Amino acid sequence: MLNAVSQGLHQYFPAYKTVIAVIDGFSTDRTVDLAHLFQPHNGISKIVTSDLVRGGKGGGVRTVVEIAHELQAKSLVLLDGDLLSIRPEWLQEFSYPVLCGRADLVVPYYIRHKLDGVITNALAYPFTRALYGLDVRQPIAGEFGLSRELYERMRSHPLFPADFGIDIFIVTTAAAEGMNVKEGIYSLKIHESTTRYLEPEELLVPMFRQVTGQMLEMASHYQSHWRNHPPPHRVIAHKECFAQNPVPVKVDLDRLRFSFQQEFAARRPVMAGLLPPEMMRQLEAVAAHEEPFTSRVWAECVAHLTFAYLDCPEQERKEAVLEALKALWLGRFVSYAVEAAPLSMNEAEAVVQRQARIFEEVFARHRALRD
Repeated sequence: MLNAVSQGLHQYFPAYKTVIAVIDGFSTDRTVDLAHLFQPHNGISKIVTSDLVRGGKGGGVRTVVEIAHELQAKSLVLLDGDLLSIRPEWLQEFSYPVLCGRADLVVPYYIRHKLDGVITNALAYPFTRALYGLDVRQPIAGEFGLSRELYERMRSHPLFPADFGIDIFIVTTAAAEGMNVKEGIYSLKIHESTTRYLEPEELLVPMFRQVTGQMLEMASHYQSHWRNHPPPHRVIAHKECFAQNPVPVKVDLDRLRFSFQQEFAARRPVMAGLLPPEMMRQLEAVAAHEEPFTSRVWAECVAHLTFAYLDCPEQERKEAVLEALKALWLGRFVSYAVEAAPLSMNEAEAVVQRQARIFEEVFARHRALRD
């Protein structure tokens, strides 16, 4: 990865002052040793340091942002350490729109398997599109190109997270603050974390808590923005993709289905106090394998629980709402995976797009009822 970054900076930015910063999150592997041994191209500086704060990915981003602030960097590119498919030209694609004044945030559009991006497809994408009117397909993609204005605004933001919530924090800040967001890097993404999909409790569930918790906190913080300035009505046309097929992702559906049933049973009392009786009847039928967990039922659940979260003054109550949403997300993912199994990549994408449109309709109606 470092070789690709160094080559990209050397090839596309020979006239710029460039720095590679390697941030170690207090790892127990050889990250620091290997980073110190690495030698970038002549003229490219290197910084190797540990997170300023403990916590996770957000701590690393906070450290990079502080470095960029001190250096007064005009463009900042964030790359996940487990990214395996990076190419030198990505540095150009992330930075040029920022350096040319065409974007404050560049978000990649990765070509991913229909079962990859399980939090993105079910929640982060349709939620961001419904609340902020931002049709960025992968708002928690992991890699970004940022302008100085954006990272400085992030630096002073009261909700800067220390964990996996950092991706949705970046995109939501840019969207709600009226900054220019563009998609780029139309390529396959290969990263090590997809190997954890077979063990959801180890990565996916903790990541869901962090991402969704941050997403809801940001919705609360920017509530006056998205409630008073609803996204304009528009027709979004998504055409078919004819790119190379992505790397398949294996998912243990039986294990996920069992996890959903356990979680639903445990969170049912909380859900019954937050969701309408008819919706609870539908969810009972889903848990009993009598009905599918449709996009519309899922969108209604998310809308109800979002407003319940926003109305909660106590942190303990917010955690209960988040746990209920997590349980339902597992059920929705199982239904989507079953539906998508016989579908092509484009057909599965059509399912995701229909779901996003339903989210827009449902949240618009809930917003109108609340106002």
